Amino acid sequence: MLGALGTAGELAAETLLMLFVLIFLIHDGARIWRFVLGAVPRHVRRRADVAGRRAFASLVGYTRATVVVAAVDAVTAAVGLWLIGVPLVVPLATLIFFGAFVPTVGAVVTGIVAVLVALASGGWVDALLVIGLLLIVQNVEGYILQPLLLGRSVRLHPLAVVLPISAGLIVGGVPGALLAVPLVTLADAGVRSLRRPGDGTLSDAGTVDPLDPRSARPLRGEGPGPVALPGPV
Repeated sequence: MLGALGTAGELAAETLLMLFVLIFLIHDGARIWRFVLGAVPRHVRRRADVAGRRAFASLVGYTRATVVVAAVDAVTAAVGLWLIGVPLVVPLATLIFFGAFVPTVGAVVTGIVAVLVALASGGWVDALLVIGLLLIVQNVEGYILQPLLLGRSVRLHPLAVVLPISAGLIVGGVPGALLAVPLVTLADAGVRSLRRPGDGTLSDAGTVDPLDPRSARPLRGEGPGPVALPGPV
């Protein structure tokens, strides 16, 4: 009993701290960023500013696209599960929604859960129908939704997705797995921007909107970037 109360208290304190930090980041984000830039040498400050803005724009694009993709996956899967006759449609759809925030791994885990529920309730026929449904949903996500919504703003090699998720799961559990790919996306966009020879001289930091995912896209003439986020096979 005391252990449960202690865990609940820790979760409440961590939630309040997160909200406190989030409020100040939203309200004073520009001032905080300028303070951070103050520690950067002056001759590379504009370059770092552009890289930071592009990195945040890439994170914004990834987050927006992931929320839309997760919602489409959850709604489509819920309709399909309801038509098949699988019980617990709402909990399974909710699980699929949150699983979409962990690329590749989340789809596999939530898909296994849905198949097991279908197998227990309706036998092999329902389980096979659910497998077919989930394959359709994941292929629509990988070949239509992600390329359409993410475009060229967020591109990662499959190993740059799976390995950080595994490391985040080991280090931080489920929250670590959820944050792994966004952090890699942030770092990838920042490093790619720093490697652009024009940034800091030809690029004006004031023209890069950190809330516009298009600001993270490669400049014309840079050639193709890394491969896109991995979709299903």
